[in-house]
Amino acid sequence: MKLISLELKNFRQHVDSAITFTDGVTGIIGPNGSGKSTVLEALAWALYGAPAVRGTNDTIRTKGGEGGAKVNVTLTFELGGSIYRVVRTLDGSGRSGSAVLEVDGRALRSGMSEVSDAITKLLGMDYRAFFTSFFTGQKALEFMAAMDGRARAAAIGKMLGYDRVTKARDRANEDRKGLSREIEGLEKGLADPEELKERKKTAQARLSAAKSALEEAEKTRKRSAEAVDKLKPLKEASDQKAKRFEDISRRLELDRADIKRSETRLAQLQTEFADLEAKQKELDSLKSKLDDYEQAKVEYRKLSELQKHEGDRQRLAGQIGAIEQDIKRLQAREKSLTKADEEQMRASAALVAGERALAKTDEILRTLRERKVAVEHSTQAQIKQLEFQRGEVDSKRARIAEAGAEGACPTCERPLGDELPAVLAGFDSQLREIDGQIALLRDVKLVQAADSTRIDRIEDSRDKVVAQVEQLRNEKSAADALVAERKTVADQLKSRKDEQVSLIAQIEAIPGGFDQAKYAELRRLGDELRPIHDRAIALKSALDRLPVVRTEIAEITAACDAKKNEIAGSEKSLAELAFSPKEREELIRKFEAASSSLGDSALQLERQMGEVKVASTMLTAVEREEDQYKSKLENLKQKRSERMHLEIVAQAMDRLRAELNDRIRPELEAIASELLSMMTDGRYNTLEINDSYQATIRDDGELKPVISGGEDDIVNLALRLAISQMIADRAGQSFSLLILDEVFGSLDDVRRDNVVSLLQNLKNRFEQIILITHVESIHDAVDNCLWVTFDERTKTSRLIDRIEQPEVGIATVF
Repeated sequence: MKLISLELKNFRQHVDSAITFTDGVTGIIGPNGSGKSTVLEALAWALYGAPAVRGTNDTIRTKGGEGGAKVNVTLTFELGGSIYRVVRTLDGSGRSGSAVLEVDGRALRSGMSEVSDAITKLLGMDYRAFFTSFFTGQKALEFMAAMDGRARAAAIGKMLGYDRVTKARDRANEDRKGLSREIEGLEKGLADPEELKERKKTAQARLSAAKSALEEAEKTRKRSAEAVDKLKPLKEASDQKAKRFEDISRRLELDRADIKRSETRLAQLQTEFADLEAKQKELDSLKSKLDDYEQAKVEYRKLSELQKHEGDRQRLAGQIGAIEQDIKRLQAREKSLTKADEEQMRASAALVAGERALAKTDEILRTLRERKVAVEHSTQAQIKQLEFQRGEVDSKRARIAEAGAEGACPTCERPLGDELPAVLAGFDSQLREIDGQIALLRDVKLVQAADSTRIDRIEDSRDKVVAQVEQLRNEKSAADALVAERKTVADQLKSRKDEQVSLIAQIEAIPGGFDQAKYAELRRLGDELRPIHDRAIALKSALDRLPVVRTEIAEITAACDAKKNEIAGSEKSLAELAFSPKEREELIRKFEAASSSLGDSALQLERQMGEVKVASTMLTAVEREEDQYKSKLENLKQKRSERMHLEIVAQAMDRLRAELNDRIRPELEAIASELLSMMTDGRYNTLEINDSYQATIRDDGELKPVISGGEDDIVNLALRLAISQMIADRAGQSFSLLILDEVFGSLDDVRRDNVVSLLQNLKNRFEQIILITHVESIHDAVDNCLWVTFDERTKTSRLIDRIEQPEVGIATVF
């Protein structure tokens, strides 16, 4: 595997960083916490995703990036002659992301887990094996220094993956212990076989006795059933005859009751029929007066209709009179408003003139006020400046006067001598001039007071103009109201005239011919004949029953004759039936006795069947327990066999672990010796490891213990790299990339320089060696160098090429 480039965007503290990897030894240098190891973490995240980094997705996105910025890491590498490109991203929330794997520009896989699985298959190792092989972590040159032989062997075995054998041995032992506990429980749960035999014998005897009793109960039930079967047809025939006797008797009783009710109803109907015939005669005698009533009723309705129209005529005439009064009133008001438009135009013109005068007055006032304020500020500032100037001149004169003739001239610094009076006179002249200017400015303030008086007069005048404008506005509003009223009056006048025309047309369409005297006579006649008319209505209503009564009398008479014939037939059938209640009671008693005996025998049979079932269940339960005993015994034998098998497996795993440990050392010695020879330019060719994994150097054929610090570094580095190569070989990968992260630990300067020199000797073995360190002094000893800086203000890291780094050291970058 050969790295080509790595791009980081918003990954932890790297907002936007990029690295192009080259062959040879590359140093990535920066202070602790600057983000050096984060570069390797981004490389691992690009390949394997979240399992290969610290923390969670929420901690991956840089805090120095813009809100909602995506995390993006792009890694390009070469493997097996092909160029692979991995792009892995996270959205701004950190909850979802994407990943893409390309080979030679073609998409190979997509999806977070899909790309991780593809990388694992491609490299032949998961992220743990990747870190163990290609990476050498912090203080790795001292990782076995403090361990005894047993701990070193365990550590090396774990790195090479042989700890899985130990885990398998421990798992076998744990399973064996669990089986032992399970076997113990099964042994305690086994039943006593002799007790099972005795219980089975008892259950079989009980079942045999129950079956014998069941056979006897079945015979008794059969005899009772035969007796019931013999009496059953006789009882059924008796039941049918009793039912027939009861039906005929009930029908006779009902028919006789119907005859009685029909005869009573027939007498009532005959009485009602006689009454209706008398009412018919009375109605016939009222016929002539009823004709007079109907004729008067027709004429009265005609006059009533005309009377209603007469009322409408009077109502419409009243409305027309009221409308004529409204029209006269509206015409008078319209005439009084003829000059409203003219008055509105006059008020509008006067208001416009008043508003113009008010605007002109406001303009004059604004100009005077602004000028007054400006002059006041200017005058006050000039007076203040002159007073300050006068104070300085007066102070200078006082100092010169106090110094006398020996004082220095304020211009040439020479003693004044005889010039003192002239100089003092000059100061006095300046003071008088300044006082005059101040007086003039104060006169200007007096003039301004006069302007204030003028402003006050204009303001008073403005108040009057405002009052006049307000009055004109009121007059204008009043004129506008009159114009509006004139229009409203005109509209109302037109509406009332239209309404008057409509009412006149309605009154002309109303019919006439109403006769009040005839209307009163017809009304009197109606009142006189109404009782006769009401009596006739009552008689007609009653006579509606006459055909109904006649029909019902005929129907009841026919029904009575038919019912009498039915009664005669029923009496004949009852005599022919010859039913005896006493004989029936005796037959029922015998049948019930036989049925009771059958029920008792059936109950006894059910009891015996239950006893047989209970006995069978007991025998089945004992037999089931017997089968369970056999099954548990067989299971116990199987568990004991499995326990023995696990014990054998655990012993075999112990032997395999010992054998693997014996095989590790020769292979580890061979690879470490080859690396040692390369790092020391052939000075040391052989590195041997004893049973305690203690390394010694063979020099000129003799074993030489490691005593110096430099030799210790060589041995530790060779041993660590040999372990990495073994892991890479087992994964089927070429071990051409070496990454060392802070491997110096607490080494002094001499030992650090020694390690760097060793790494230079390994360039023929490894195409790329990447050394991450905070030690700045090694930058001249590597082939390529990148500086990592960290900005405390923005909390972000930045990568700088070596040519950009000043000679004085990395601290000058900040």
